[in-house]
Amino acid sequence: MRLQQALDYLQVIPRFSSTVGFTGGEPFLYYRDIVTLTSEAKSLGLQVSLVTGAGWVRTEAQARFRVEALVDAGLNGLCISWDQYHEAFSPPEKAVALARLAIELGLKVTIRTITSASRAEDEYHTIFDGLSVGFEASRVNRFGRAASLPAAHFVFANHLPKGNCRIVFSPVVEPDGTVYACCGPSHYCKKPSPLMLGNATAEPLEDILARAVQDPILEIIFNLGPYGLYHLLKDHPLGRERFEARSVYTSICDLCLDITNDPELVSAVRERLSDDDARRLVAVSRLWMDKKS
Repeated sequence: MRLQQALDYLQVIPRFSSTVGFTGGEPFLYYRDIVTLTSEAKSLGLQVSLVTGAGWVRTEAQARFRVEALVDAGLNGLCISWDQYHEAFSPPEKAVALARLAIELGLKVTIRTITSASRAEDEYHTIFDGLSVGFEASRVNRFGRAASLPAAHFVFANHLPKGNCRIVFSPVVEPDGTVYACCGPSHYCKKPSPLMLGNATAEPLEDILARAVQDPILEIIFNLGPYGLYHLLKDHPLGRERFEARSVYTSICDLCLDITNDPELVSAVRERLSDDDARRLVAVSRLWMDKKS
């Protein structure tokens, strides 16, 4: 993404969120640009985080120089994305050294891991023993490059997965201007999909985000998960006829993509949303989430 392009996008973010994150790829390979963007984001009143794989770390002095520059610019948090799938490119000592340095410099540090069925979360906790870090863990989803992994990497369920999605209102802007509803799964959506929010080179980012926060389909996914969409479909003639459950699922993302990648199922959901029963479901889910938060 060009620097000016990113600076322009930043101006829109405070109207929708108090936080912004830089991810990649590897943002530290462009740390001079990220320093500029972090400084601008702070001037706009945003909390700033950065996701890194730590593979760029060569020496303690090099890492300190780059992290200090970002801290001086106003970086608040560092998320180190590290697990068995990163290990070939980033040995654990790099992630540990970076975490220790970031904590020393006052950053909030989170370790984000993808765990396979055969590897326990606790193994990753042990690697960072003694360091004041938070952990975010999720299972492997069977799409993208992960689809080629052996079955032993996945936890399978033979029923429709339930659970809400807390990342669907965490939109991602790609270098080509495409805006997705979340980081990861929505990159595998097909046009037209409610998970593909628009393109910021074709229309203002502000308009794209404003439209997204008003989309009841995204709200249902956020509050009830994609199972909420299925709940609407099973009472619709086309939904009952067209929706076909998988034999196994690896996550709620499988169900989300199966529904949102089918324009006819999306149309059926939107049609159901005009019903009083469906509107009540959305209203109740909103109240439930408000109470939880």
